[in-house]
Amino acid sequence: MSASIAPAEHASWSDARTDLMAEAKAGLKARLETALAGADDSALGDIRANFENEERELEHRIDHTVHSFSCTLDVAYNFLSS
Repeated sequence: MSASIAPAEHASWSDARTDLMAEAKAGLKARLETALAGADDSALGDIRANFENEERELEHRIDHTVHSFSCTLDVAYNFLSS
């Protein structure tokens, strides 16, 4: 007997992760572009480094978020039929 759980709105867990990352990173990238536009050349490296750290933390947070689900399982087994 085996069971598997798949995401309802995506073809695979990898696709679901990719979608979650894209949604979460959209705001982060917009903030990065705004920060870079208003910065002088000497601060660009520091700004990019800070945002790379934020991006890694965001990925870590998404990858380690615990999701829960509930289900009902009905099993019928007839051990005498073999």
